[in-house]
Amino acid sequence: MDHHPTDATPRVLRSAARELHPDPPDLRQRLQDYADARAWIVSLMSGTDVEQLAGPAPCAELDVRTLMAHLIGTAHRGLGTALGTSTRHVPFAVTDVPDAELATTYARLSDEIADAWAVLGPDDEVRAPWGPCTASAAAGGFTVETVTHGWDLAVATGRPTAFADPIAERCLRLGAPLVPERLRGVMYDEPAAPPEEAAPIERLATLLGRTIAVRATTRHGTG
Repeated sequence: MDHHPTDATPRVLRSAARELHPDPPDLRQRLQDYADARAWIVSLMSGTDVEQLAGPAPCAELDVRTLMAHLIGTAHRGLGTALGTSTRHVPFAVTDVPDAELATTYARLSDEIADAWAVLGPDDEVRAPWGPCTASAAAGGFTVETVTHGWDLAVATGRPTAFADPIAERCLRLGAPLVPERLRGVMYDEPAAPPEEAAPIERLATLLGRTIAVRATTRHGTG
């Protein structure tokens, strides 16, 4: 699960940023992955019924409504990072969006994110929420978070958790250095054991502290 930020969070995130070394820094690929992840979120949010918003999410501290509000906050941080504006004022979860406008708000932000990131080069320095890094590294970090929360939202709403294996594999390669040991217990739980023959997105979810209690047949759309 994601933990709410603490006083120690900025310090450990800055340290984590120094450990994230993209190899190679292909910004176009990462921006496409980020766009595909956001499109998945839009689809999941659009298909979520209002009755599901109070239900629990795999992040034990969050319900579905708060998870979606956190995704909107993450989108604001992704936009601000590309624009070079401070995101320190953006809350963990943006809670002032009406239930009926959660999906459309995220979709609008996604379009703005695409435009803002399009003008950056891979080695341009940006200030991500976890500290200064290249645009390529920041895009990778936002993609990891978005894909993982896509899995959270799919599980919470009973939707298939299938997502493009190549993107999830690339997120897996980024996930380990992005979440070093010092972030465990601050922002993420300890890694969990993935199921046998787990899909890449399931391995990513367990790497970031999610527990997969039951083998998800819905991953193949059969359950």
